[in-house]
Amino acid sequence: MIKIIILCIAGALFIGLVLFMILRVLRARRNSPSEKENGLPPLLKEELEDAGFSYDRHQDIFCSNVNCWQRKMGYCRLYDEVSPGFHMVMHCEPVAFSYNNKRWLIEFWKGQYGITTGGEIGIYNTEKEDITVEGFTGPFYESVQDSEMLPMSFTLRKYEKPLFSCSAVHWWLTGFRPGEFSFPDSLSMDARIQFPDYEMQRAFTDALIDLGYQSHEYAVRGNTVVLHYTLPHSTQPITRNSFPEALIQKTNRNYCKLYNEITGGYENTPDKLEYLKNMAPKLFEFCLHSLYTRDFYEAFSWMLNLIRDNRISAPDKRRQRHVPS
Repeated sequence: MIKIIILCIAGALFIGLVLFMILRVLRARRNSPSEKENGLPPLLKEELEDAGFSYDRHQDIFCSNVNCWQRKMGYCRLYDEVSPGFHMVMHCEPVAFSYNNKRWLIEFWKGQYGITTGGEIGIYNTEKEDITVEGFTGPFYESVQDSEMLPMSFTLRKYEKPLFSCSAVHWWLTGFRPGEFSFPDSLSMDARIQFPDYEMQRAFTDALIDLGYQSHEYAVRGNTVVLHYTLPHSTQPITRNSFPEALIQKTNRNYCKLYNEITGGYENTPDKLEYLKNMAPKLFEFCLHSLYTRDFYEAFSWMLNLIRDNRISAPDKRRQRHVPS
């Protein structure tokens, strides 16, 4: 009996050793960084482009592509309202104005996007009247056309220390730093937008003043406006109340901590993401889902379908309630 027990133990140890060696070999194979194209392994580059983004290896950030699929989704205030449900806790500053027979919106965002800290500037416009759907009355904006894109840039700072800078002629200028956790209050954005003429610059500047911006918070240089964005002047989404936000941020912080602990053996983000994809696919998915995924817009498919099919009519102005745009 003792011999049988000893043999069983020895067999179990042998099998365990074999499994350990197999797993070690598999991990070694999986963790060997792939050859990279523009800083990313080809498969990872393809997944990121499918998500609508590119990787800037010089600043270690994800940036939105000009012709990403999100461009077809437009914008309305409901997007900001539901963003906490997708682990996005951010300051929103929508600046609405009229120019050239269109209603325009230039919005600034900064905050925590799941496992990333980021900032955005988006430009939208519409010639249509407000829409009315359940729980919302207000404008639905389309992303601007190529001819309407503007030269713009921003530097995102955390406790006044620069994190990164973005600059392009764009309709949606973004930057997201993976593994960085921040509270929106700790972030500030120095933004610069060059307008095509005085009329548009003045319309935008007047809208800033209407929001409550003071002369020390912005500057006008010809047709260029420079904005120092710290705390938003506009009313924030009603979904941003303290209790859910604290829970969401706790989850975001934990995921950032987990990301940094698991990938601590790698120096650059491409190798970290490749490791996650192979060894912790759920965390890899959470990382990609920090970047405005199709799941986010799927929540509005019913409304987008109605708009595309022209089945949403203008609201009855006698019964219309005001909702910030």
